[in-house]
Amino acid sequence: MDVKSLNEYKQNCYTALSRDLTEFEKNFLLIAGAILAFSITFIKDIIKIAEADYLYLLFLGWLFIIVSIGIMMHTFLRSANASNDLLKLVDDFIENNGFYISETKLSSEHSKKIKTDVNAILYPCKSKLRAHRKFAVNTFLTGLVSFSLFVSLNLIDENGKDRNTKDKKSVHTIFTNDTIIIKGTNNE
Repeated sequence: MDVKSLNEYKQNCYTALSRDLTEFEKNFLLIAGAILAFSITFIKDIIKIAEADYLYLLFLGWLFIIVSIGIMMHTFLRSANASNDLLKLVDDFIENNGFYISETKLSSEHSKKIKTDVNAILYPCKSKLRAHRKFAVNTFLTGLVSFSLFVSLNLIDENGKDRNTKDKKSVHTIFTNDTIIIKGTNNE
């Protein structure tokens, strides 16, 4: 391995972390933000909020979605910081060993040392990033379920109230002296 190969290796490690699901993180943030904005903006058109029950599900859903966005932003930043740590590690290795010429051959000891040092940062970081992403997705899905339950339960309640008022036929009775007059029902 020469210094040029080491720099390519460094770039591959950097790319592995910074590219590793970066598109997923961006899309996740876009979708989560859009659902949060949709739920806040259009909830009044779906559910009569003043008459809504289960408001705790709505607020819980919003909380989980906001927390998932925060976790994913933290994951994105952690990935960038880990990539920078890897770049610094390799640059410091090159500087400390005086490997300024790209064609300089590294001994097998040097190659083993730098790969061991890089892997000591790379693999634990990738494992933590994967765990953070899973946590963010699960938190988001929990928020989505909570929000969906809020909407569903309120729509069911609202539909039930409408049905009860339509199904009940009230008879208007007018009492006059000794005679009862039945006027009709609500559905006529």
